[in-house]
Amino acid sequence: MEASEDLAENTKSEVPPMEEHSEENEVNGDINQNDLAAAEEAEEMAEREKEIDWEVVRHIVGKRVTVDLRDHRLRECPQAILSMENITSLCLANNKITEVPKEISNLCNLQELDLSHNKLPSLTRGIYLLRELRFLDVSNNEISEISSEISGLEHLRELVISDNRLTTVPPQIRDLLQITHLVLNDNQISSLPGSIGDLLTLQVLGLERNALEHMNPEICKIEQLKRLGLSGNCLRNLPREIENFSCLEELLLDDNEFEFIPVQVFWMETLQMLTMSGNRLTSIQPDIGRLTQLNVIGLNNNLIEEIPDEFFQLEALEVVGLENNRIKEIPDNIANLYELRELYLGRNLIEHVPENLCWCSNLEVLSLLNNNISELPVEIENLRRIHTLILSNNKFESLPEAIGLIRDLEIFYAEGNKFSSVPVDFGNLKRLRQVDFSSNKFAIFPLPVCNLKTLESLKLSNNEIESIPSDIANLDRLSSLYLNNNKINIFAPELCSLVQLHILDFSSNLVEDIPEAISQMENLVDLDLSHNRFLEFPKTVVDIPRLERLRFDQSEGHPVPGLPDDIEFSSVAYLIVSNNTLRTLPSSMSQMKNIISIVADHNEIAELPDSFCRLVRLQVLHLNDNKLSSLPENFDNLRNLKDLRLHNNPLRTPPMDVCVSGVVQPIGRFIRRALEREGTIYFIVNIKLNPHTFHV
Repeated sequence: MEASEDLAENTKSEVPPMEEHSEENEVNGDINQNDLAAAEEAEEMAEREKEIDWEVVRHIVGKRVTVDLRDHRLRECPQAILSMENITSLCLANNKITEVPKEISNLCNLQELDLSHNKLPSLTRGIYLLRELRFLDVSNNEISEISSEISGLEHLRELVISDNRLTTVPPQIRDLLQITHLVLNDNQISSLPGSIGDLLTLQVLGLERNALEHMNPEICKIEQLKRLGLSGNCLRNLPREIENFSCLEELLLDDNEFEFIPVQVFWMETLQMLTMSGNRLTSIQPDIGRLTQLNVIGLNNNLIEEIPDEFFQLEALEVVGLENNRIKEIPDNIANLYELRELYLGRNLIEHVPENLCWCSNLEVLSLLNNNISELPVEIENLRRIHTLILSNNKFESLPEAIGLIRDLEIFYAEGNKFSSVPVDFGNLKRLRQVDFSSNKFAIFPLPVCNLKTLESLKLSNNEIESIPSDIANLDRLSSLYLNNNKINIFAPELCSLVQLHILDFSSNLVEDIPEAISQMENLVDLDLSHNRFLEFPKTVVDIPRLERLRFDQSEGHPVPGLPDDIEFSSVAYLIVSNNTLRTLPSSMSQMKNIISIVADHNEIAELPDSFCRLVRLQVLHLNDNKLSSLPENFDNLRNLKDLRLHNNPLRTPPMDVCVSGVVQPIGRFIRRALEREGTIYFIVNIKLNPHTFHV
């Protein structure tokens, strides 16, 4: 017995436990899998390099040699490049590169390097050894640190490291003695080193959308600075020394926490652009009049209540943004701003447009949306250079006849007013491309619009229009037409002659059928016929040759009981047929070559045909709130399905807890096992009931 026990103990000591073997095997398995993945990746990269056509990507002009490999799906820098010592410009943007080899330092003549939009976590030392580099762009990567070795790039003039993960800037930045552009936007930088003030050649400094609470006064030593971007930080004030900027032309301070315009700003007499939108400004100080060279000012999204007289001393102004404030009045002396080209006064409390505004005869864009304005002055005809006029969401009931004299008008938005007609001369606007009269009081289609032969987009949604005039056929350049939420009861055949139409929204009307001529609309890709009075699904839409999106949701219309078998000939990729009374989907649907998405919620669908499982391109399937109790056996053939929703169905095969994940493989397995069990039970029951039948 003792011998047996000793033997057992010896056996235990000699043979490792099974668990240890298992763990070792798992580790080896992981290593093998990793090696396999690495080998596959290396093979893939080798194939990618073979695909590169060097005659196409390499350009030689004199001594300048450019290699452009953007958008090549590269995961690493091609080895062939590293021996091309004569390259002066290399672009590897928009790839998936995670590391740049140190051998890149071999490119001793490289002057421009673009590595933007990759997946670099850091900059390899080899980049810092490119002594001739003038331009470096590594924006949109995952870089968290700039090495002190940046000092080696002594000839660098432009450095762009936007949209990374930087929190600091190294003091050695001071050694970039020739740099003119330093762009560090969209990082997490909370402070800057004092040495930044040594960059005396710097002209553009971008620090937008970082975490700065204070601006380092040392920046103010850079007297040659022309553009300073500090938008999207947490600044409340600026250092006193900022008045030392003698060349600054553009100061961007949007989306900070300023409660007033810093007094020091008014001493920057070279300033041409000042933007402070998205702060907490309650007023514009009279000192604004000192900035006589200002041609762009952006003060949108503040709390400003009035515009001071001194503002109108800025006669060089070309662009003024004062949207979303609390301004009640446009002062008469706005006429002094003769050079004004763009004026944004939307979302204020303005009730009256002064005649003097119409003396700003160089105006090209005028936005007055979301105010309380009820009329325009007749002198509006003086604004003959306007190409964009936005009057949306005011209290207009009519337009002056003079509107027809603004011959350069291209975009006219007037939704959310009380228009019931437009002047006849509106039809003289021969350059008009976009018109929006949605949510007004039109009971009759505005006929002058039919004379606008350059029109590309027309919106007349949410009116009370009852019919479409035959003259709509004149709009032969129209590409989008929105007539939803009206009272139209006939789909005018003339609409079918609009062969350039891409988008047609005819939802929420009273239409009962669609003419066969709709097949002539050869460029129509998006059609909405929801919420109408169809007695059956309009078969004619199946013949629209390039239709991609079809909406036929009848939650507020007349539901139809089925889809036609002819739907197999439709080119539709995205189909919505929710809120009808469909009991099934036609088996012919399996022949739809382009279908990617089917949404058929809130119907009475009790089963799906087996052929439905042939829709292997299907990615979206919504069948919520139907009467499905089972799914077809080969449901997991829908291998590209990414979005499956089957809520509120009486599902048994498979039950809802199997379907809730939306993954088709377990659903398919469950169905087949259930069918196998049912077959076995059927066989056993039949043996018991008919023993002689199965006797051998």
